[in-house]
Amino acid sequence: MKFSNGKSAEWFRQIANFMILTGFWILGCMPIITIGPSTAAALAVVREWQLNKNDSVFRSFFQFFRVHFKQGFWVGNGWILAGLILSADLYVVLHLETSWKVMFISLIGAACLLWLLVGTALFPCLIHYRKTGWSLVKASFVLTFSDIQTSIGIMLFWFAGILLFWYLPVLMLVCTVLIFYVTFRFSMLSFEKLEKRGQLTFLQS
Repeated sequence: MKFSNGKSAEWFRQIANFMILTGFWILGCMPIITIGPSTAAALAVVREWQLNKNDSVFRSFFQFFRVHFKQGFWVGNGWILAGLILSADLYVVLHLETSWKVMFISLIGAACLLWLLVGTALFPCLIHYRKTGWSLVKASFVLTFSDIQTSIGIMLFWFAGILLFWYLPVLMLVCTVLIFYVTFRFSMLSFEKLEKRGQLTFLQS
């Protein structure tokens, strides 16, 4: 069997696809305000890999970037803005001198946790079910709390990735798309489980 048809060649090709897609994602995120569309496009490419066995990267990424630009823009920037507001609130509360401080911290902490958990479902739901606006928010809440174990698992996986990037930033070039891949894989398993239970019929309408 030729090397080009062997398992080693397949592994190298997959690694190359991961790194190329990471490069496109970073390029798409450079204007900052396009982090959402770039992330949506990267996840859509990963979806093609997993569901349709289409390993195209270049053409697929820019096609999905264009298709999901509007929704990715609003969802991505809205989620980031909410995170910045919560961070600012937490910073202010931490510097308050009041007997209500613990209660305020608890409330903001709970809001931050909700923000993170719902964030695990936003983009997978946008890409897979093509939901927009309020329907997307509603679907993300339902998906998050219908399978809270998966949402927590994805969130912890994100934290592990952030810690790796913090201590060794060069890993971002290798691991970013891997994080997208695992996130979408677990999301799909969750979708399939909930669909079998009949809990996602409103998403298919």
